[in-house]
Amino acid sequence: MNQDSQHNSPEADRHWFIVRRWQTYASELRVLLLRVIAVVVLYGCQVAHFLSLSEEGQAANLSFQRVATGTAVLLIVVSLLVLLLVLKRILPVWLPFLTTIVDLLAVALLVGNAGGPMATSLTGAFYLVIAMTGLRFDLRLVWLATLGAMAAYMGTVGMVDDAWFDADHAVPLVQQGVSLACLGGTGIVVGQIVRLARPLAQQYHDRLAHTEAKETK
Repeated sequence: MNQDSQHNSPEADRHWFIVRRWQTYASELRVLLLRVIAVVVLYGCQVAHFLSLSEEGQAANLSFQRVATGTAVLLIVVSLLVLLLVLKRILPVWLPFLTTIVDLLAVALLVGNAGGPMATSLTGAFYLVIAMTGLRFDLRLVWLATLGAMAAYMGTVGMVDDAWFDADHAVPLVQQGVSLACLGGTGIVVGQIVRLARPLAQQYHDRLAHTEAKETK
């Protein structure tokens, strides 16, 4: 049996699954930290912007401020619940998929209530959600986040565009195409990094084994 077939054998797949599951707990903690930091920073920026407005501006922005506050609280609560599960060493396979969907829906809700992709830069948070899935080393999760982000982005377009197929677009077609291409490209890059993780680990193990074999001769 050659080396490539050994690396792709059922036994090798089993060991890789076990190692990846071990790392999932540490990875999920990193994702929780990044989520909380992102929420605090983005919400802090929104609060600073809200306080800088005049009384008339604050009255006009009050509805979005309430949505932003509720969304921030929701994401913090979700993070704390997941943290509790991780500390108890309970991490179902489906949980990262669920939290990723919650993140995407939260971003879409904020963008839609802010007036759509042309009215806010919060669409950049979609890229953060995709990037965070790379820490879990699960290609299926990367594709869920990528396709989900593209669908959520188009959902925010639909929230501010009365008709997608007429000549008048609240979000120009070029803007939509560029955004979808960038979201898809980000997912492809993150997916390629995830694909490289296992061959990199195998090559590192092989070099260590080869070095130890030479030293024992």
